[in-house]
Amino acid sequence: MTSSRMSSDARRAHLLDTAERLFVSVAYDDVPMAQIASEAGVTRALVYHYFPTKADLFAAIWARAHETLGTTVDFAQARSVRDGLISALVAYLDFYEKHLGLVLTANRSAIAAAPVVRDPITATFDTLTTTVLDAVGASGEPRRIAETAFAGWIGFIREATVKTLLDRTVTPEQNLAICIDVLDATVGRHIDLDVPAGRG
Repeated sequence: MTSSRMSSDARRAHLLDTAERLFVSVAYDDVPMAQIASEAGVTRALVYHYFPTKADLFAAIWARAHETLGTTVDFAQARSVRDGLISALVAYLDFYEKHLGLVLTANRSAIAAAPVVRDPITATFDTLTTTVLDAVGASGEPRRIAETAFAGWIGFIREATVKTLLDRTVTPEQNLAICIDVLDATVGRHIDLDVPAGRG
């Protein structure tokens, strides 16, 4: 139960924690705001004060989860840019497995296309793409082509990973190998990912 002495930040975090527990166990569309308020021990009006819509509430949870993913790849610790990118990929796949309930809402629900849901995903991968292209010193047309290749690769790993986690017919290790193969066949065809880390 919340306390009247709870700070605004603490109360907001409490609402996010409560809603996240519900969203990972019950389908997004089946969780009314009234239930979130009840579980949090507050009124619906208070929930709406912090989050005007349920989509805004989920988006805040989704953005908070992405903060733990870490969008800055430290290529200085990797032998090559490719190795650094694979380390980022491993972290991303681990994130998907640990947050599967949220991932399904963000990719398979009625709000999947909403900007408030897509923006954290876009920001994460825009940062990763820029970091990689800067690290290899890509510019001009090769950079533009590689950016498009990155977008396709990111879409592939998202779909392949969701399918892997739902179907369980392919192991996470096999999915990782597939994603690396596709990386080399798309992005790796247009920029040299094997350059030493930090060259750019």
